[in-house]
Amino acid sequence: MRLYQFWCKMILGLVCGQIFMLKTLKTFYAFLFKKRAVAVASIQPYFYKLFVDAIPSLDFQKLLYILFAYLGIRILSLILDSSSFFLGDVLTIDASADLRETVFKHLHDLDFAFHTDKSSGSLISAIKRGDGAFWNFYFSIHYRLIDVLVSFIVMLYFFKALDLRIFILVIASFLFALVVTYFFIKGNIKTRKNVNKLEDRISGVIVDNMINFETVKLFAKELWERLRLKKVDRDWKAAVWKYVLTFRGLDIGMGVVINTSIFLLFLLALRLTVSGELTIGDFVLVVGFSGSFYPKIFELVWGFRDLAKSYSDIERYFGLLDYQVKVKDPKNPVKPRGIKGEIEYKNVSFSYEDKQADAIKNINLAVREGQSVALIGRSGVGKTTLVKLLMRFYDVDQGSITIDGINIKRFTKSDLRSLMGVVPQEPVLFNNTVGHNIGYGKVGVTQKEIIAAAKLARIHEFIETLPKKYDTKVGERGIKLSGGQKQRVAIARMILSEPEIIIFDEATSQLDSESEKLIQEAFWKASENKTTIIIAHRLSTVMRADKIVVMDEGKIKETGSHRELLAKKESLYRHFWDLQIKLD
Repeated sequence: MRLYQFWCKMILGLVCGQIFMLKTLKTFYAFLFKKRAVAVASIQPYFYKLFVDAIPSLDFQKLLYILFAYLGIRILSLILDSSSFFLGDVLTIDASADLRETVFKHLHDLDFAFHTDKSSGSLISAIKRGDGAFWNFYFSIHYRLIDVLVSFIVMLYFFKALDLRIFILVIASFLFALVVTYFFIKGNIKTRKNVNKLEDRISGVIVDNMINFETVKLFAKELWERLRLKKVDRDWKAAVWKYVLTFRGLDIGMGVVINTSIFLLFLLALRLTVSGELTIGDFVLVVGFSGSFYPKIFELVWGFRDLAKSYSDIERYFGLLDYQVKVKDPKNPVKPRGIKGEIEYKNVSFSYEDKQADAIKNINLAVREGQSVALIGRSGVGKTTLVKLLMRFYDVDQGSITIDGINIKRFTKSDLRSLMGVVPQEPVLFNNTVGHNIGYGKVGVTQKEIIAAAKLARIHEFIETLPKKYDTKVGERGIKLSGGQKQRVAIARMILSEPEIIIFDEATSQLDSESEKLIQEAFWKASENKTTIIIAHRLSTVMRADKIVVMDEGKIKETGSHRELLAKKESLYRHFWDLQIKLD
């Protein structure tokens, strides 16, 4: 359905918006040249008839005229066919790129929940397969189906004038071939979809292993992972064999239909020639058309076969566009000008779709301009959820969140997030240079600015020790750097974005004392006079915060400064503090 809607929209857009545009002309002439090229090439058997009928007259001049006309037809066919291929390629290249960019943009627009639920490997597989299917889809229609249909129409034109019985036999055999093809292709689409699902699973396993290869090696799970892939491969081979056998059955079935049709057509033509109803030239015409057209029915079958495969592949590709964006931008957004960074949660409640219980319940929290607020509590009490709601990865179920008194839903998601600089718990870096990863925080950044941010983040001295300094590659997801180094790169990246609000999700992993000291120094230096939210996992980090918010079971239990909360003997904060003292 999505495929149908896309083509309808594409055609409507071309007709309404680009009727005088180049792309429309490309489309028109590509198909025009193709039809003319095929039509011209298809009349060649008619020249065989003219030759055979003219030879007995021994009129060399007449034969020469026919020969030059035949040569002209072949040259014209070549020119038109080449023009069709060229213009078709130009159109398809543009359309393929447009489609890829549309899907890519839509994936970026989709909500956080979509990306947390989907396998990266499956998405990559669907995009790669769909991209290739787009070309096959166009090729099958343009260069196979149209070729056969135009040849069929040209042949019928000559056969109708030749003999009605031959005309009817050709139509009947062609329709019967289409019926046989339909029943085979119908089952083939279903088996192809199953193959696609298994190929997505295979890609998921492979990509998952490539991303997490360190974990695989740490636990010596190479054999287990190979067995996991082998299990999926076993299902895939069974599905592919089922898929392939439908084609082999179709090839055999069509071979019987086509050869039987040729036999019956030759038999009828011979009988009519012997009886004097057809000339020898007419018989040569029938043989010529049959010899050139009926093998093309195999092309038609292969075209339908490729269409079925491409349809299954491209359906999944287009299916990505069916996923709806739930967290939407407002129709009339407010531009965030002169934002100070005052944040307020008002009676906010929220629950994830796959869970019945609320992740946070009736949260009321105000953060003043330039204030630092630390969120602490056990894992799963809603600290990270509060930040995700602030960034509109999800929308609240009840209540509202405001920045400078403006509901965050009135900003576009892009504008809202541009106000914030985030240092994630586990920074994920691009497989590029250190400089590229730091510079990602600002468009048009200079090397001087990158170095200044790195110095502020206490990472410059380390970068200078690297083989290529700022041009050193960090590896997939930053695998070549330690946890502390990645966090300092993330702090430098955040500094360059010049945010009004800073969000720091402290690493859960235990860092060495030196790394922890460097990170804290870099963070507090970068967050001076900035509204700051800290998701803390070690209480040593929050001691300098202006306000500490203690959460439990999705609710705010306590608020206050380090001293105020520590002074309360029965406080939850005091309990956490005592536990940490014992561990230290």
